[in-house]
Amino acid sequence: MQDCKRAQVTVDFSKGRGKLRKLLHGVNYMPNISSQSIFDFSEDYAKMHFTVARTHDQALNNAGQRIVDTHLIFSRFDADAEDEKNYFFDATDHLLQTTLKCGTQIYYRLGTSIEHTLDDHHFNTRVPADFQQYAKILSGIIRHYNYGWANGFHMNIPIWEIWNEADLGGKCWMGTREEFVDFFCTVLKYLKTEFPNETIGGPALCGFHEDWLVPILERCKAENIPLDFISWHAYWFEPAALINESFRMRELLDRYGFTETGIHLNEWHYLETWDGLSRNVNPETFHEIMFGEKGMHGCDSACYNAAMFIGWHDSPMDCSCYYGAGFPSKFSAWGFHDQTFGLTANYYSMKMIGEIVHEYEDRFEAQGGNANLWLLPVCDAEKKKGAVLLADYRGRYDAVELKIEGVSAAKNFKCRILDQENMETEIPIEFVAGKLTLIKKMPVSTMFLVTFDL
Repeated sequence: MQDCKRAQVTVDFSKGRGKLRKLLHGVNYMPNISSQSIFDFSEDYAKMHFTVARTHDQALNNAGQRIVDTHLIFSRFDADAEDEKNYFFDATDHLLQTTLKCGTQIYYRLGTSIEHTLDDHHFNTRVPADFQQYAKILSGIIRHYNYGWANGFHMNIPIWEIWNEADLGGKCWMGTREEFVDFFCTVLKYLKTEFPNETIGGPALCGFHEDWLVPILERCKAENIPLDFISWHAYWFEPAALINESFRMRELLDRYGFTETGIHLNEWHYLETWDGLSRNVNPETFHEIMFGEKGMHGCDSACYNAAMFIGWHDSPMDCSCYYGAGFPSKFSAWGFHDQTFGLTANYYSMKMIGEIVHEYEDRFEAQGGNANLWLLPVCDAEKKKGAVLLADYRGRYDAVELKIEGVSAAKNFKCRILDQENMETEIPIEFVAGKLTLIKKMPVSTMFLVTFDL
């Protein structure tokens, strides 16, 4: 490349920045079980090393299975919620066990998946007829998975969430905002009374909507209802804007006295526009929207994933779950595969991030990053190996000069690159005078993962 534009950054392994926050690497996706004999994603899924997997929309990802959603586990709403015979747990048992075997813990969304039926034909998002009865049913689900009830388990599921995206409208909640606030707070109060040591929260709003959040906070404060976390969703393409939302949420919670309430962005994904993701799009346009450089599964999306994971480490964010619920198909917008079941750049970016989460513990000082350039230096608990994760998101650099301080005895440097054409490809590097020069193969968004022995 002529007229090479180089970024200069420094990492210092003598200046600690605390522990890696591994709950920042969560997902909304589980290995599919309904078609597992045809397509088993478990082995590749495990390589991404997600800390938690949120169960939302898994009923949509497992066609024909009575799975996860409350009405599918407990189909007769007026039945006795104390009688285990009224619950069907088998399919959900298998899904959760399959996920746990991949090394990923469960983040259980209580409620229903989104309904993409026509506006006047939503069936599962109707307002429950009796909020107390609904709470009793959810109590049975918690008891089954964490307390062994109904031939159950002791999975120690760490997070329980009430509902999803009531503010989206009929697809997720057919009632009013006032009805939802009453429903959410009634159910939360019941569950926290029965399970005071469980982490329970919500409401998984589709955006940072204070007109929904504030009434919930006011009701919880007035009735002294514990609220362990607040959750919401965001689909966007500007890292700084999404990081800033965590500060806004922290300020809002603190203002109402919820200083110990956690902050969970438990659906997020790179997205420039929703245009083209709906029906009636032609195949050529859809392919560019999905797999082009700026597409949902292109190199911009992959580097955005790394930028968010890195950036949230310096924010109040406690937990994040990447939205990946989608089974490979001709017009599937989500997931980690293309239409031919090939793995996408998003998969490889999450695999690289997952390696950081799985093998390393401590993070260190980094200088020289900016709105395009994100870097995270880490080492393992035994101080035997180190790594630097670097993402050039939409930068115009041709190369990055990486100065590494505080590791005088470092050796065996290796580097993998991810861009629009290279999926975690190993490239040669040489550590000279305390520096590495990482050269991009293409003038596009690029990730590097440098590893070395200490």
